[in-house]
Amino acid sequence: MPTNRYCIKLGGESGQGINTLGILLSRAIKSIGYNIFSYREYPSLIKGGVASYQIDFSNQYIASSSKNCNILTILDPEAVHEYLHSLNPRGILLYDDSKVEFTPEEQAWITQNQIHVIYLDSEKMAVEAGGSPIMANIVMTSFLWKLLEFNPDDLANIVKEIFASKGEEIINKNILCLNAGYNTAEFKDEYSQRAYIPTLPTEKKENKILTGNDAIALGAISAGVRAYYGYPMTPATSIFKYLGNTYKETGILIKQAESEITAVQMAMGSMAMGTRALTATSGGGFDLMQETISCAGITETPLVIVLAQRIGAGTGVPTWTGSSDIHTAVKSGHGEFPKAVLCVSDIQSGYILIQQAFNIAETYQIPVILLTEKQIAESLFTVETLPQPLQIQRGMYDGENRYSRTDNGISPRWVPDFNKKPYLNTSDEHNEISQSTENGEEIKAMSDKRMKKMDTLLSNLPEPTIYGNPEAQTVLVGCGSTKNAILDAIATGMNISYLHYDYLYPTKTQTLLNLVSSGKRIILVENNQTGELGKILTEASGYQFEEKILKYDGRPFFVEDILNIQI
Repeated sequence: MPTNRYCIKLGGESGQGINTLGILLSRAIKSIGYNIFSYREYPSLIKGGVASYQIDFSNQYIASSSKNCNILTILDPEAVHEYLHSLNPRGILLYDDSKVEFTPEEQAWITQNQIHVIYLDSEKMAVEAGGSPIMANIVMTSFLWKLLEFNPDDLANIVKEIFASKGEEIINKNILCLNAGYNTAEFKDEYSQRAYIPTLPTEKKENKILTGNDAIALGAISAGVRAYYGYPMTPATSIFKYLGNTYKETGILIKQAESEITAVQMAMGSMAMGTRALTATSGGGFDLMQETISCAGITETPLVIVLAQRIGAGTGVPTWTGSSDIHTAVKSGHGEFPKAVLCVSDIQSGYILIQQAFNIAETYQIPVILLTEKQIAESLFTVETLPQPLQIQRGMYDGENRYSRTDNGISPRWVPDFNKKPYLNTSDEHNEISQSTENGEEIKAMSDKRMKKMDTLLSNLPEPTIYGNPEAQTVLVGCGSTKNAILDAIATGMNISYLHYDYLYPTKTQTLLNLVSSGKRIILVENNQTGELGKILTEASGYQFEEKILKYDGRPFFVEDILNIQI
């Protein structure tokens, strides 16, 4: 683990409040001045199975997770066996169940790695302090806070904020349990001397913490979205939730449809009428939207869909991360028509790219798919400020014929109105005046007209961004959440550069080809099995990637995965 960060992990039964505790600790650690990055692992069950919440914190900006932790706090016996080996040597295991029995192999591993094991009867302590058994997790959290040698008042302030809606009695009981865990005689001074804690930054900033989906929702608000239609599907659902929780302030219409098909068709219908509307889904739901995407393509109706990726075909592993839907997004919809695919990597890109998606969709009258991943969608990032919002570009202007052939492929578009010339919006092939046609010349002419948009759009897109040492011999290439582990590795002094793609399709390749021609060592880094971004880049440039680092076990790239690359 890099020396500029420290990592704690909470583990327990799914439904035991692990996520609430993780958010509490994340907010508390952020409040004293650290940068945090928090990452969840949980099963696709309402209750049962084990879950974890990992918080990395540093005196520098970080946006990825460590592979292993310094302190492991466990609230359920099964989670001990699940997560024990995620501890670093000389780490601390804190658990609260006397029924835990270590296997001979586990006991040998604990001894070999000098793990300090602490048992705390937190439920008994919670009851004796005046709380209820369920408040045992607050006792454990405050004991953990003591291990970190942080001021209990900072934790108490966040506890009061988190439970503000529960009433004074519940708050007071939680504070009593917090004090019991922090001041217990079970604590020994040598516990806090086992690991290095990064020093606080010299300047405390008024940072916020947001998930990637929070950023997309905020970007949608800034983009002028007036309606959201959705069907819940992990990990896209929290966009729905954020916009639903704020609809009174924003005035956005929120509608839960009976299926993803209905949701996307309502979004397309609203966009056809001139209202910016959004829908978001994951892999299986996106499959159901394919026909509507194709319909938007031939009718030249703007459409924006957020595709939040997870791992696996079919239902796959619904609550784990991956980026195996890149090819699906690029090839989405039957037939041939122009579209754009953008890819979120962090808070800033989530906020800006959803606005770009709407500007592109309306300017070019095409479907736009915005990719994100579970690792970005649900993780907590530290953010100081959001970028300035983009100017809204509607791309609407009057013209003689709705589908007039133009040099750039973009035809006149206007909002339907009783006082304007009507046109037939049909999913059949049509001519310039929107009449259905089976004439060979008209079919070719209209298809050529639409595809001209791709050249026009490509010429207006930026080249991918280069990070790190531009003189480095090794260049990693990627998109999405891989960026964050790579940049965190670069921040430790790793001598590499990184070529990052926000705009996947249509595809810019000149910067890549310049790096290839200069003799650089090029390595493709992707969170999927087949190198889907690499295939798109090869199709666009002809360059074949010889070196690839592909991870497809449902876990994100940890910073160590990058630091371990031989350069």
